[in-house]
Amino acid sequence: MKHQYPFLIVVLLALFFLSVPASGYSPDAVTLYEQGTASVAAGNLSDAIAAFDQALLLEPEYYEAWDARADALNRDGQFSRALESSSRALALNSSYLPGWINRGQILYNLGYVYEDQKKDTVKANEYYLQQVQAFEKAIALDPTNADAWFNKAYALAGLKRYDEAIAAFDTVKELNPAYPKIDKNREIARQLRDSVTPFYVTYAPVIVGIAAIISGILFWALILREKEE
Repeated sequence: MKHQYPFLIVVLLALFFLSVPASGYSPDAVTLYEQGTASVAAGNLSDAIAAFDQALLLEPEYYEAWDARADALNRDGQFSRALESSSRALALNSSYLPGWINRGQILYNLGYVYEDQKKDTVKANEYYLQQVQAFEKAIALDPTNADAWFNKAYALAGLKRYDEAIAAFDTVKELNPAYPKIDKNREIARQLRDSVTPFYVTYAPVIVGIAAIISGILFWALILREKEE
């Protein structure tokens, strides 16, 4: 009788390898990514970008490295290159929530450049609108993400959509009552809204109320006058 052990060993090995998840990125690429992340934290942006570039040479589909590179480029003021790197990251993984938040921040910087330096408000508003859309994408992926909601609120305030911004700040407060400076930012948005709102709109309820009282007084005065006549 032939022994079945070699066959069983092959089967067991096959089952083992099928059950083990893919190893992911190479150790060298991961090490370079970690080096880049540490360099960003230390403020060494050139070193960080170089490390991410090397990691991506080893693993071109390392979407976290593409996104981290985008963040480093954004911090370094290279906004157009940062946006290109962000696009690569999200093309590889469109469900990467931090990538959408990072993209929104890059788009804000691009919008500010066009608004403040190039004096092109049309192009600036295009970037600002894309910024809001990036944060909305992040919220669609995780509606409970307070960071995404806060960034959206800030972006809406920048577009002078103050009521929407205040509502978004309120959502942040609901999700995380201890979110840093949430009350201050909401109050700023409220003040900005009130500063551009005509007084007759702001005080419309009061004006309507006073008008109603005056109308009532005049109405009763007319009735009393008719009775006296």
